[in-house]
Amino acid sequence: MLKKVALKSILFLLLLACTGEDILPVGTELLTNANLSYYPDSVIPWTSYQSGNTEVGVSKEVFMTGNRSLFIENLDSLNSGSATWTQTYSGPMPAPGSSVELTAFIKGVDVKNLTEGRVGVKFRVYPASDRNGSSAVILDLQGDFDWTLIRTTLDNFPADADFIIVDLSYPSLTYGRIYFDEISLKVK
Repeated sequence: MLKKVALKSILFLLLLACTGEDILPVGTELLTNANLSYYPDSVIPWTSYQSGNTEVGVSKEVFMTGNRSLFIENLDSLNSGSATWTQTYSGPMPAPGSSVELTAFIKGVDVKNLTEGRVGVKFRVYPASDRNGSSAVILDLQGDFDWTLIRTTLDNFPADADFIIVDLSYPSLTYGRIYFDEISLKVK
């Protein structure tokens, strides 16, 4: 009798576990190709947008880990263009109320901000009707600097999330080159 009850209880719990939503465990990486070396000749699914004479590219000479990094560069101090590297995540979402942390390493060569614009490492959860669905670090960077860890966290992950967009941005009228590597978005 006890065996039948135990067996029925286990089957019932398994059924409940299968019908519930997927809960991503702490430490789950949400981005693909975080160190930009997953594919031999591509940084997919990272995509770029640029305007003006701002350049985006992939460096095989300067990187922190793996064998390449992303970069954004402007060599014309009068250029009003901007650029962004981006990746979208649309898989299973973290549990509502959990925390998600974006980290990235950046390196700069001869960086000068000529306006109020700032280099940004950020992510936004969609749909998001307010600032509760986004997290960002906006950096006032100048000169040359070695690989530096940048970190931003969104606490209280929204329940209605459909997808997340990560942006590595370089604003208008910024001069110099910024490298990005080891970009990670994890459930905390």
